[in-house]
Amino acid sequence: MRLDEIIQQHTKALPQALQAEVFDFVLFLEQKQANKFLMTDQLLRKEQLKKALDNAVELRVFEGIDGVVWQNEQRQDRNIGYEE
Repeated sequence: MRLDEIIQQHTKALPQALQAEVFDFVLFLEQKQANKFLMTDQLLRKEQLKKALDNAVELRVFEGIDGVVWQNEQRQDRNIGYEE
């Protein structure tokens, strides 16, 4: 007998209220599995971004750029919290 058949057989023997709890637990496990894949994808994207930024630092693409001046140019519509 396969595992899914064994689970189904045991579930059928339970009262309907407990069958509802089994179903709720199955939904919980599905959600947990989906979250695990989401977390893995987020970690992968984070690692790719880190590698890209490390590569940019190695290539010195930010050399000669004043971060404050750059932000002022980007945020021409508002002050970023200091007086020039």
